Parts: sequence; structure tokens; C-alpha cells
Amino acid sequence: MKKVTIVGGGFSGMATAYYLARGGVAVTLLEKQDHLGGLIGTLHTDQGPVELAASGIRSSARVESLCADLGISLLTTKKESRARYLYRNGPRRWPLGAAETVELGGRLAGTLITRQFRPRPDETIDAWSSRVLGAGASRYIVGAALQGIYAGDPKRLSAGLIFGKKAKPQKGALHGLVAPPNGMSQLIETLEARLRSLNVDIRKGVSATDDLEGTVVICTSARDAAGLIRKRAPEAAKIVGGIEMLPLARVTAFYPASENTIGGFGILFPRGQGVTALGVLFNTNIFPERGAGHSESWILGGAQHPEVLDLDDAALFELVARDREKVYGRAATPLSIHPQRWPRALPHYDIGLEHLLRDGIELPGDTFLAGNYLRGIGLPMLLEKAYDVAQQVQHH
Repeated sequence: MKKVTIVGGGFSGMATAYYLARGGVAVTLLEKQDHLGGLIGTLHTDQGPVELAASGIRSSARVESLCADLGISLLTTKKESRARYLYRNGPRRWPLGAAETVELGGRLAGTLITRQFRPRPDETIDAWSSRVLGAGASRYIVGAALQGIYAGDPKRLSAGLIFGKKAKPQKGALHGLVAPPNGMSQLIETLEARLRSLNVDIRKGVSATDDLEGTVVICTSARDAAGLIRKRAPEAAKIVGGIEMLPLARVTAFYPASENTIGGFGILFPRGQGVTALGVLFNTNIFPERGAGHSESWILGGAQHPEVLDLDDAALFELVARDREKVYGRAATPLSIHPQRWPRALPHYDIGLEHLLRDGIELPGDTFLAGNYLRGIGLPMLLEKAYDVAQQVQHH
């Protein structure tokens, strides 16, 4: 029986172990923390659940297949979440003026006719969206949306990586964002139980070293992966170690239900609007059973404001209170507030990463990488990468 060691018990590592074990491979899973799941987890409070990172997972055929095998039913989003806002002197469903809207239509039509819509090599999101959609749409729609998703700087984010040709997960029966009824930790806990039923040897609190033997799949952050492959592939280690990782803070606060006056899914904030946060999610409007009052998660940090993670709790809460007062036009005292900091949450999908992925990473035949710096940051993309890596390992 083929034996494989997986290093990293986040979602990528767990998913890779799942597909390998189902394929008859003997898997040992090493995780340096005392729990699996990485960034994903749910804190259950008196006011309601607090997601530590992802609030849900975008549905796909593979996501639905996994959850069906785990016996997890999936919640779909509430009707209240259909409204999405972009901030321009206040929350707006459409942030562009008449002239900017006309420019957007004209530029988009022109680039489609001339077949200049697709990103050019080394073109940033800011340059691409300004060329294709106009300055207004670039700043108030595309830039705001992508910094909210990728936490990156639009002047450095790679348009090719984000909008270029790439394989997408197959669509499932459900659409949009879905979540387990008891929060994202239910997915992790149930998947861990399934791995044990598949005889995966799970070892928590174990720090792997660079002298691992046999076939290895590295499912850690880029920086940790670089250290683990430096003996096996020193040149690849230098490349992977150079990937910039971005910090994020997520502050979830509960308020009385009367504070839910904007409605909708949440708001994304372009730079230059007097708001430090990248975005805010209105959790109780997204999925059912997310608290009796009103729950908000403010997302801060990223490429343009990494210093946010240096703030202590009091300063971080004050920053959120200022941002919230700017948006709502009034102050409000939360019933409870819960911070979460991730010093290296996401890879920066910048031009440097575009070059790295375009040139490829040369590895020995017994060494594989899986992670959010290789195919995409969303959980469905991590699941697809895990499946692909498992297929490669089994056929090696």
C-alpha cells in the first residue's frame, strides 16, 4: 500500500488526506497546532456563532459531494443577503455616477469588440479595470471588490491571475454561498471524524522538519512550505519562500436587532472613503440561526493596512467603532465583540505570484504542494487542488 505524509492540517491538508485515503493510500497527517482546520473555526457565544475566518463556502459539485458523504446538510443564503453594497459617501447598490456609467459601457463594448478584454501579461487589476471599464469602475467597483476578496493592493494585484483563463469548479445543484447549519467548524469536525474512519493517522501538536522521508504533500503556508522543502528542492524553496503573505483581522460584534438598518449581505469599502476596513459582513442577514440580534464582521488589514494587526484589542475596537460611526452616522455599543488576527492569512495575488505560477515550481517526484498560493483562495478552489494533488500522488 502506498504511504504518504501530509504536512498541514488546515482545510487543504484535510481535503488532500480525504481523497488519498478514499483512494486506498495510507495517510499520516501532521499538524503543529492542537487542532485541525487552520483558519476555519466557529466560536459559539451567548449572542450567536462567531466565524473565525470563512463564513461559508461557495457551492460546487465537489463541495456538495464532500458534504453529502459527511452527512452535512447545507444552508443557503437568506433573501435578505441579496443586496450587496459598495461605499461611496454612503452605502450604495450602484456607486457610479451617470458619466462614469456611460464610460463603463463604452469601454466595455469597445474592448469586447476589439477582443482586448482579457488581461495582458503583467497587467495589474488597477491598470486592467481602468483600461476596460474606466477609472470610476476601477476604483469604486473592481478595486473595492477585489481588495475585499483578496485583501490585496489593486495597483499590485495581478489581473491575469484573477481574471485570466483557469479551470473553474464544476457547478453543483446549489448556487452561491452555503454553510453547515452549526457553522464552519461543523465541516472541520465532521471531516476529521471521517478521516479517522478512513484510518488516517492524525498527529496534532507535531512540528514537521525538513528531513521527512518518502512521498510528502506539503499543505502549509508558503513560508512554512519553503522551510520544509529546502533540502528536497532548494531552488523551489527560494521561490516559494518569496511569496508575500497578507495579514487580516476579523472583528465580529453583536448589537441589538434594531441596529440592522442597512440590510443586505454587507459593504465593501474603496480606499479614500475615510473607512479603514476592507469590508463588513452582516452575518445575521446571510444565513439563518446566526443570532437573535444583529451580527457584523469587520475585515481589516491586507496589503494596504498591515499595521492594523499591531493594534491591541482596545485600539482595534476603537478603529471599528470609528468606521462603523462613519458608515451609520451614529455610535452604538456592542453587546459583545470578538477579535481574530491572522498574521499570514492570504497570499498576495500580485504580479510576482503571476510570474512564479507561470514559470512553474520544479519539485522532485515524491514532493507535492497544495495551498491557497497555487490555484485560488476560495475553499472550493482549495478542494479542487486537493483532489488534483491526490490524483497525481496516486498515479506517481
